[in-house]
Amino acid sequence: MIEGFMVLLLFQLSGEAIVHVTHLPIPGPVVGLLLLLVWARLGGAIGAPSTVVARGLLGNLGLMFVPVAAGIMFQLRSLGGAAWHVLWIVIATTTFTLVVTASVFVLLSRLSKRDRS
Repeated sequence: MIEGFMVLLLFQLSGEAIVHVTHLPIPGPVVGLLLLLVWARLGGAIGAPSTVVARGLLGNLGLMFVPVAAGIMFQLRSLGGAAWHVLWIVIATTTFTLVVTASVFVLLSRLSKRDRS
């Protein structure tokens, strides 16, 4: 399991380094994820330990929303009149993220089926 985390963290570190050197306006973990995608597309394998870690992280992805929700609830009074704006932004961005994620899943599913044929 530690090997799996190390592989994923290596890609994230590579993304952070690229962003730091090139001053790209993209978060380092996103660049690292793109590097991982390119690596996989070129036929590179990340190994079974990384697959186990990735599935574990994806299985508990809903927990990532808990700190955001707790922070918003904790700071609700200080938001004042902007609370409704923040609520709508959270709803809109969550909906957008779910739609994009589902679209990517469907696209990759179709590509996977086409590659198997």
